[in-house]
Amino acid sequence: MNELMHKPNVLMKEPFGFLNHLEKAIDACFACIPRPRPAAKSISSSRLVAHRGAHDNNHLVQENTHAAFEAALALGCFGIEFDVHASADGVLVVNHDVTLKRLWGHDIDIQSHTFKELRAHAPALPSLAEVVTQYGKRMHLFIELKTPFNAVDTLIDALKNLTPCLDYHLLSLDDTLLPALNLFPKQALLLVPEHNNVNAFYNLTLKHQYGGILSHYALLSAQKIKQLKAVQQMVGVGFVNSKFSLYREINRGIPYLFTNNALAVSAYLKALHG
Repeated sequence: MNELMHKPNVLMKEPFGFLNHLEKAIDACFACIPRPRPAAKSISSSRLVAHRGAHDNNHLVQENTHAAFEAALALGCFGIEFDVHASADGVLVVNHDVTLKRLWGHDIDIQSHTFKELRAHAPALPSLAEVVTQYGKRMHLFIELKTPFNAVDTLIDALKNLTPCLDYHLLSLDDTLLPALNLFPKQALLLVPEHNNVNAFYNLTLKHQYGGILSHYALLSAQKIKQLKAVQQMVGVGFVNSKFSLYREINRGIPYLFTNNALAVSAYLKALHG
C-alpha cells in the first residue's frame, strides 16, 4: 500500500514528513467522528484485509511474518497484504523494506544476499513460496511487488497453483512495473497511488483496464469510486483502523478494507454482521 503509510517509524524528509503527520491527524479525526451504522447489504460486501498481516504496534507479532498471517487467518480476515523482494539467488522474500535493519536489526540488503544468508540473520523471514503454500486459497493474497523487480518467472512459478483474481492480486506503486507482468491477466494487477499521482494512476487503470485502485481513503473521491465501480474495477482503501473509519468506508461502498489494526477492526466488523 501507500509508501506514505509504509514508514510510520522512520523520520521522513519534507514534504513527506508533513504529510505523514497530516495523515495521522486525519486518522485521529476520523476515528472521533460518529458515523451511521452501515446498511446490511454494504456490510455483507465488506472484505477485511490485514496489511502486512495482523501485526501489532508493540512488535509482539511482527509484520510480514507467519505469526502475523496466522493471526489474520484466526481473526477471519478475507485477505492479507504483504511485500516481496527478490534475493540475490532469486528467491522472493516477504519483507517490506529493502534491508533487514528496521525489523530484524541487521543492515543487510535483501537483493545482495542469498535467501540462506538472509534467513541466518532473520529466521522468521518468510519466502513467497512458503506463504503461498501455507495461506493460498485460505485467504486472498495481495502481493505488493517492490521495485526494481526482475523475477517474473519466479513469481509465475510461485503462483502457478493459484487462480489470478480469485486467489490473489499483484500490487505496485510503480506503474512502469506492470507491463512486465504481461503473462498475468490485467484484471489481477492493481495500482497503488500516492498523494501526487492519484489522477494519473486512475486514468492509467481505466486506459489499460487494470484490475483497479487501492488507495489511502483520503485520496479516493466519491466520484472516482463511482466511476471505478461502474466499469467493475476493484476499489480498496487503507488504512481503516477505527470503528468510525470502518463505518465511513462501508457507507461509501468500499468493499476492500485494508487495516493495520486487524484485531480491533475485525471485531467491529463482526459486530456489524451480528
